[in-house]
Amino acid sequence: MNVETVVLLGQGVRLVVSTLRENDDAFRCRVFEANVREDEPLHYRVISDGFEGVTCLGAQTGAYNYARRVYPAFAEKMKKPPYLIWNGPMRSA
Repeated sequence: MNVETVVLLGQGVRLVVSTLRENDDAFRCRVFEANVREDEPLHYRVISDGFEGVTCLGAQTGAYNYARRVYPAFAEKMKKPPYLIWNGPMRSA
């Protein structure tokens, strides 16, 4: 799983999208608010976790579109997909 900041909401609070590769043909994304203030412990609040796709871009686009609807005041500032994804360690043949 990886997490990428989509937009800064203000005062150390970021909207982030996480991407998880579940298997060779499925991806899942979640939308979180992340409190990353220096004076407080890292805290995530799940906004939504129901975005699946057969491609990474498909799942990320679903999460991005949802975030734009939930946070319309920040929609124009949001980073568009694709976001990074780590596929895991290379497998030996």
